[in-house]
Amino acid sequence: MSVTAIVVNYNAGPLLTECVASLVTSGVTDVRVVDNASSDRSLEQLRGQFGRNDSVRVLANPTNRGFGPAVNDQLPRVDRESLLIINPDCRLEAGALDALLGALGADATVGLAGPAVVDGKGRVEPAACRYFPTPRRAFMAASGLSRLGAWLPAFAGVADPEARTRDRVTHVEATSGACMLLRTAAFREVGGFDEGYTLHAEDLDLMRRLQDHGWKVAYVPAARAVHVKGVSSASRPLWVHRQKHRGLARFYTRHRAAQDGVLTRFLFRAGLWAHWLALLPVQAWRQWSR
Repeated sequence: MSVTAIVVNYNAGPLLTECVASLVTSGVTDVRVVDNASSDRSLEQLRGQFGRNDSVRVLANPTNRGFGPAVNDQLPRVDRESLLIINPDCRLEAGALDALLGALGADATVGLAGPAVVDGKGRVEPAACRYFPTPRRAFMAASGLSRLGAWLPAFAGVADPEARTRDRVTHVEATSGACMLLRTAAFREVGGFDEGYTLHAEDLDLMRRLQDHGWKVAYVPAARAVHVKGVSSASRPLWVHRQKHRGLARFYTRHRAAQDGVLTRFLFRAGLWAHWLALLPVQAWRQWSR
């Protein structure tokens, strides 16, 4: 199964080159780096190493178009069977791409396969296996009560820790958006990313719409990708903090609110923005102390 890889870059520094190197080493011959008006040296460093490699193309946007639009812009030009969407602060480990392709090849109903996304110490991130957020799950996660979920299921949050322990391909509600292998046909069928999301939750929205169209989402533990979180967003924590909450609000409105009563809808939205407000001083300190 042929692969096109899309990397949307914004000030990822040397991690961008590491990401692209892992793709080339994995055998991807169509790597597209879409740069959203970076101001660092990430593109210069990338061109220094891959400027003469025909497998790597750099497409520079004059302004920051956002993650979803940057990917969607490439969709009409993709002629390969599968599409790997990977963050610039993420790199594939050896054999990861083959394992992901194997998951798609083994089950024609799988539209998206996600790897075991791990941190620098090799620990699988909670986002690698997730549930879609509901008011109860969101409250448990935001309050910290989800730590009790391993012993008391009633306190479970948005993470699915049981699925992360499996050593076989497992169907889940959602995987990490840091690295996703999609059937190009499935991605086209649902219309790509919803461009109403600026940043964050567009991956959850995509996985929900794929499943609404009959496609399955698979977690593939044999595939591993190392993720260094927050590099591109480090320069604007206040903006990113708002977009995370705005994205969750949009996801809830589009996919869940109609199932809940008026009081539940009010409490969810009030709690979401109370959480944003409570963490605002921390994010402000991060921005102003840079």
